[in-house]
Amino acid sequence: MIDHHCIKTRHTDKQGNPVMKPPIDQTRSAVITAAVLSLFSASASAQVHPEKPTYKYEKCYGVARAGMNDCFFGSNSCAGTLAKDNDPRSWIYVPQGTCKKITGGTLEPPK
Repeated sequence: MIDHHCIKTRHTDKQGNPVMKPPIDQTRSAVITAAVLSLFSASASAQVHPEKPTYKYEKCYGVARAGMNDCFFGSNSCAGTLAKDNDPRSWIYVPQGTCKKITGGTLEPPK
């Protein structure tokens, strides 16, 4: 038997029995909190920055294979997410003095 004096809201289930529902403010707050947490976790996992090499290095533009870039730029927010090979805006770390030896490699970003 349900004590109808304890129920503060007048919602019913499919059978017509009174049920308690959380106040709208609590529900709204829980939804907003969940959405914000999911955004933070998604952005944290998306922002992958490579470790800088311990050796003398240079950034070599235009030679990264798809999914193998070390950089992040306007349409590519993190390392390892390059969609196509040899994008001139992307770069990888290479040992100093190596980039100019790679076909298509340049030390300068495109303008």
